[in-house]
Amino acid sequence: MAMVLRLSAALLLSLLLAGCSKLFFYPMSPWVQNPENQGLQYEDIVLIHPRGMRIHGWWLPAADDAPARGTVYFLHGNAQNISTHLANVQWLPARGYNVFLLDYRGYGLSEGKPKLPDVFDDVQLGLDWLRHAQRTDGAPLVVFGQSLGASMAASVLGEEGNAGAADCVILEAAFASYRDITSDVMKRSWLLWPLRWMVVPTMPDRALDPEERVADIAPTPLLVMHSEDDPVIPYAHGERLYAAAAQPKTFQKLRGGHTESTRDPAVQQRLVDFMQDNDCAADVTKAEEVPESSGEGEEPPALPVPAPISTPDSGYRF
Repeated sequence: MAMVLRLSAALLLSLLLAGCSKLFFYPMSPWVQNPENQGLQYEDIVLIHPRGMRIHGWWLPAADDAPARGTVYFLHGNAQNISTHLANVQWLPARGYNVFLLDYRGYGLSEGKPKLPDVFDDVQLGLDWLRHAQRTDGAPLVVFGQSLGASMAASVLGEEGNAGAADCVILEAAFASYRDITSDVMKRSWLLWPLRWMVVPTMPDRALDPEERVADIAPTPLLVMHSEDDPVIPYAHGERLYAAAAQPKTFQKLRGGHTESTRDPAVQQRLVDFMQDNDCAADVTKAEEVPESSGEGEEPPALPVPAPISTPDSGYRF
């Protein structure tokens, strides 16, 4: 019993000293691959914060010689780095889209240590760069976030100064509240659960929650996706986020594990359809033909379970 109490005290102290960042962030520095390994052209991008911190990302140009249909700003989940999340977007250049993947501070080659809400500044830095980068050629800008990246995208895009910053927004497996997902994560550990009353209040204020900010993304078209089978972010979080959002909005029910969906061709096509249907695809006359919808007013069917791709486990991944 004494040992348990000592462990609990040590764990609580470490969580409080770290500002609970260890519950949210599991960065990894080494790459497991680069885009060239997947036959993709790419460019290393280094963005510099006003105070000098360097944030690294990859720019993947659209594969076609013709002007890109658009640019996708991809914000990954809380574990590892862009090299392990590349599989979720590596198909987009072949569909005519540029992709910009950003590693938050402390991930990959990005400097600093991740902490909420400081990481919002990294998301904003990438957004500002894309809004003013000549390489986008005025094509539509789509923000696509998964898990933690989706939640931060909602928080940042909902800020007053970012009205109209994106032309379309796609949020997959997002959580609705930083404090609520912290509580959900701590429930899974008998050691952490008794400490929640001290840890949860240290998370970002509810005014920064995705469900408090997501309505301000409108009138930008929004697609919210969540898997009924998600073992990491409960499905109810996706429902809450969608309910809080304003029109125009669409909800896509998924099946399968956490953030595995975009490796499935059916889900890839769903994203392309959403972008094309909402004017986030320049030069649509050259777009590939897509199946007609099953009918007006019908809820989109749950998309199939993709084949899982194993990556090293690194704590609570979201």
